[in-house]
Amino acid sequence: MKNIITAILLSLTFGSSMLYASDSDFIKNMAHANPVPNYMSIIMANADKMGLNKEQKTKVMEWKKKNAKKMAAMVQSVIDGESEIKSASMAGAPQTDIKAMSDKLMATRASIIAGKTTCRDYMMNVLSDAQWKQLTDIIKA
Repeated sequence: MKNIITAILLSLTFGSSMLYASDSDFIKNMAHANPVPNYMSIIMANADKMGLNKEQKTKVMEWKKKNAKKMAAMVQSVIDGESEIKSASMAGAPQTDIKAMSDKLMATRASIIAGKTTCRDYMMNVLSDAQWKQLTDIIKA
């Protein structure tokens, strides 16, 4: 049991210290943590191309300011949780412990997907139909 706790603490220490050296790391981890597109980063990177007006840009930035830290924390929780499960498995943790860790990880993934879907619904109301089509075309490309 001591080995399991040590492995978990080490994985938390090293995993959390790598908290997003760059935006591309965050986007890669976000894509890994869930299959829903990262609408915010795509909208922000293409705001001028999509012709967002000042009011739309303000709404996008307000949404990001309100939600980005919470989303980043959940994504980091998934990354850390995967590392914890790997360490616990290699340390011989009982299957029941690993299942409990997995259940927690999957609940966080579900929360990320729900949050990103709420974001999608909000952005569908912020963007015009033509802008939404542009966004989905960019995502598909």
